[in-house]
This record gives sequence, C-alpha cells and structure tokens, in this order.
Amino acid sequence: MLDIYYTDPSTTDMPEDPGRLEHAGSIDLDAHRSLAALFEKGRQAGADLRYFEDSMLKPSQVATLLKTFNANVGDLKGSRQALAAFEAMRGVLEAAVNRGMGLAAFGD
Repeated sequence: MLDIYYTDPSTTDMPEDPGRLEHAGSIDLDAHRSLAALFEKGRQAGADLRYFEDSMLKPSQVATLLKTFNANVGDLKGSRQALAAFEAMRGVLEAAVNRGMGLAAFGD
C-alpha cells in the first residue's frame, strides 16, 4: 500500500516519518499499476510519485500531476478498475491542490 499524506507547502525535504502528517489517502499496487501510463506522464512532466519508493511532491508538482491525470484520462480506455483508481487518485490530488499542500508518499 502506498500511503499518501499532506505536507506543508514550505516542506523542502522528504519527511522521515508520516507520524505528524495528515493522511490524504492510499493506493494499492493494482490501482497504481492500472494508472501506470498516467504516472509515467507525470514523471516526464516532473511530478514523480512512485510506488516502491518514498517520494514527495511540492504543491506545484501536485498541480502538474493533477493536470497530467486530467489531460490523459482517455488513456485508461474505460477500464472499470483504472477509472475507480483514477477517481480516488484525482480526489487526493484535487484536495491537495485546493489546500495548497504538497504530498508525501510512503510505501510499505
């Protein structure tokens, strides 16, 4: 499971522990894989959210990933699983953008 937490916009380094962070959501491996093309496009745009590595996105990178997801949703080709994963991940990204927050993701 990839657990995702909000980070303060002033955060510059990946937090070592999510203990004091507010949980934003989670995504499992199958869901992440179903969105692989979108995550790859996000990585190419400078917003890398990996599954097997802890990672952090600054607020501008969260906005970039959200824009990338929204622009490329058609790549999912109507897969029910991928669309459900997309909606969940878009919800996390939109909430962070609306709050002006970054995101930190911790894999376990």
